[in-house]
Amino acid sequence: MAKKLSKEEISDKIEQGYMRVRTIVEMMGAPKDYIVKTLKMYVDKIGQDKDIILLSEKYAKPKKQEELFSLFVELEILVKNASTLAFFCFDYMPSSIEIMEPQTFSYKAPDFAAFFNDMQARLHRLDMVIKNLTAKTTVLERNAGLLLRNNILIVLKEKDKDLNELSRSSGIPQQQLVPFLEKLISEGWLKEKKGKYSRAKK
Repeated sequence: MAKKLSKEEISDKIEQGYMRVRTIVEMMGAPKDYIVKTLKMYVDKIGQDKDIILLSEKYAKPKKQEELFSLFVELEILVKNASTLAFFCFDYMPSSIEIMEPQTFSYKAPDFAAFFNDMQARLHRLDMVIKNLTAKTTVLERNAGLLLRNNILIVLKEKDKDLNELSRSSGIPQQQLVPFLEKLISEGWLKEKKGKYSRAKK
């Protein structure tokens, strides 16, 4: 929840090294109620950060974009220092930031080095997360491919089918199914003749 600070209190924080920042955080998803609730929870989490003071929050109305809804909130915050602002950008991925105060900055070399060391550590953790997710995604995609292959082979056990029939049987749109069928043909699992697909001997 936003805190109401007087101009004098904000000025005191700026003198202590805080930065006054205006930022926009966006989200997209569905259904509408879920995305509204999620964004508000996101903002609540920002407000709970001990190094961030939430001064104001202004929510826009959700806009429908095809099957999804987009929503953004404009925040005015006080962040403890440049490191806090950088990590805020890492953690919350704002679409824009504007530093309102102060207009100039000065840093000591040890503080600057500590900032880059912290950033390097966070980038390393992020890299590890991405690698783990990539590995898991690869396994999931392989398993999904095996399930789909077995499903198609079972469907074709009774009789040969065309693309439309296979699409209906598998529940996969024709456009997405074609590359997979071509792969099964190249691997020797299927044959295609005059638009009809059949099991190949293997």
